[in-house]
Amino acid sequence: MRTTTLFTMMAVTTALLAGRALAQTNGTYLLTSSNTVSPSSPTTTIAIWAAWDDPSRELIFGGGNYDLTAGDGVFSNPVNVLQGPGSSTGVINGNVITGGANGQILLPFPPWFPPANPILLATYDWTTTNFMARTVDLRTNNTSIFLLGDWRTVRVIELYPHEFTHGSGVINVIPVPAAWVVLALPLVAATRRRRL
Repeated sequence: MRTTTLFTMMAVTTALLAGRALAQTNGTYLLTSSNTVSPSSPTTTIAIWAAWDDPSRELIFGGGNYDLTAGDGVFSNPVNVLQGPGSSTGVINGNVITGGANGQILLPFPPWFPPANPILLATYDWTTTNFMARTVDLRTNNTSIFLLGDWRTVRVIELYPHEFTHGSGVINVIPVPAAWVVLALPLVAATRRRRL
């Protein structure tokens, strides 16, 4: 209902006609992590961005939905950055977020909408108590809508499913802070020289 409301309101308020994407336009979600996770820094902020190929440089993000999963750990502290009607950070259940949705009302004149590409949609904190060295996979799934707007032709371009690829990313976890490792390297080298 929430996601339906978001995109119904977008369609009604903008009166844009739906259209298929041009073959060269593809969309995805980008997933970024703010820092490497370690015992001294057990939390990182995950940002989810909408991104698309735009040879014309005239397309703007209209709306999209997603679930977000991490290989392990726990999500918390959701923040909606793009807050169009019906936007939601979804429901968090441990390492899974379901029902995330973000959008903006596409009013063609003047361009009141943020035109950025990629555009930041939402952020989530991710935390672990397992500091075994590893990379934790991040993935979006269950997207059913990913829309762009072309304000020149006053139309909505739907990239899902044919011109859309689910997003992926990683969180890097190390057992000790990287700075300690860097500081320890000269000591290890000096110890080896003395033994020789």
